[in-house]
Amino acid sequence: MRALAACVVLGLGFSPALAADPKIDAVKVFKTVGDDAEKLKTFCAMLKAEDAAADPPTPAQLTQIEGFKKQLGPEFAKAYDLGANLDDNTPDGKAWGDAIDDLAGKCPE
Repeated sequence: MRALAACVVLGLGFSPALAADPKIDAVKVFKTVGDDAEKLKTFCAMLKAEDAAADPPTPAQLTQIEGFKKQLGPEFAKAYDLGANLDDNTPDGKAWGDAIDDLAGKCPE
């Protein structure tokens, strides 16, 4: 019985590392966008549109932003949207935030 409990505890201890994989993929996706001049230009336009959007965004603004994400591809859209479900105070949230900040830092002001 104790061996089973130890296996369960150890298994739970390793589960956060397994959960990090999708976030690591997001980091790779953001790096790929940053390394492609055309994709970076599209990403920067998306950020500019997000910054200019009302709170909450109008349907037209949402359509424009979603259009940029579509241009960047389904992997980017999934990786970008993942940030809404992450806690900034967790390792995954910090990794995602650092990666998106690095990408945004490549945009001209």
